[in-house]
Amino acid sequence: MTPAAHHAIAHLAQAERLLLATDFDGTVAPLRPDPMSVIANPTTVRALESLATLPNTEVVVLSGRHLDGLMQVCPLREPVVLVGSHGAEQTDGGLVLSDDDEAYLDSIEATLMGLIADYPLAYIEVKPYQRVVHVAHLAEVDPEAALGILDAARQIETGGRPTTDGSNIVEFSAVEFTKGMWVERRKRDFTATLFAGDDVTDESVFPYLSHGDVGIKVGEGATGASLRLDTIDEMAAFYDSLSAARGAATV
Repeated sequence: MTPAAHHAIAHLAQAERLLLATDFDGTVAPLRPDPMSVIANPTTVRALESLATLPNTEVVVLSGRHLDGLMQVCPLREPVVLVGSHGAEQTDGGLVLSDDDEAYLDSIEATLMGLIADYPLAYIEVKPYQRVVHVAHLAEVDPEAALGILDAARQIETGGRPTTDGSNIVEFSAVEFTKGMWVERRKRDFTATLFAGDDVTDESVFPYLSHGDVGIKVGEGATGASLRLDTIDEMAAFYDSLSAARGAATV
């Protein structure tokens, strides 16, 4: 790890009250065309489990996946907090959609189904608050068709409701809710916050981090994070070192 990473670990280990929030896909587990076949990095799992048992330390997995889907692939459980749908779903409850919200999602789903009708390798993911078109499998065999579907999806009229581009996806949300909004609310009870992520949706968090907080970008791409780690294995080593350092500091 870089000197900057070691400095961040030493700082976070001494925090009076630490919030550690991490994305799942691309940060805890590698990205795969089949999102239900991913396997969480075992070093990361052990480190986060250990950190969650320490005094004045909260560990959160904050994912764009819907909560049920996250629980199917993420082995972490209490005291780790699992949060899905970019913060809209968590184990102690979530948002309630209006009839208009539900009708909007039904309409988006029907439109997206029309876009992928001729491409069995593409599919629509149904989340409680979102509809998502996935083309990762299609992109492996027909990248031009995959890009065409994504481009067409971006042209769908949303009436001002939010859309998000990700890795081989476009996501349509019935309500405005970002990971950044969730972290901004949660971090008020802590003296230091760590957030790590790899994708476009994770960038919404970094502007909410303040002096004494640490943001980590995993992998390539433009970012507002203060620290970058190149791989999931490096992220796992960071968590492992932080677990040991904070464990020693809180004895």
